[in-house]
Amino acid sequence: MNRNTALGFVLIGFAVGNCQKIQQSQLDRDAQLMATLECEARQLKNERFKAANDIRFMEDSLAKHNIQLTSAQSIKIDSVKENYTLRTGQLAEKITKTMDSLYAATYQHPEERQQLDDAVEKVLQTICH
Repeated sequence: MNRNTALGFVLIGFAVGNCQKIQQSQLDRDAQLMATLECEARQLKNERFKAANDIRFMEDSLAKHNIQLTSAQSIKIDSVKENYTLRTGQLAEKITKTMDSLYAATYQHPEERQQLDDAVEKVLQTICH
């Protein structure tokens, strides 16, 4: 009986150990996914700011010389703005859906969500500059 009990404890310990390893690998995959999406969002934000600065610089330069934007320039500016608005919305929706899915499936408690946030932050430090 003692031998069976001891064997039972060993098996339970082994199962718990394997479960923790699976959870860590799951956490690593999820953190990589969220960090990749966040890095993409940061890069898109930087692109948007650069485009906005370029547009403002062009408009200021033209205004300094009392020159109006041409119709083609206005169309191009509107197209750039629309493109960034569309891309930003799509990425935001993708991030929200991914996060909601992860929260519903795996990270249901605040401690688990904090653990994911911490893991994401570590990955961000290595992949997103």
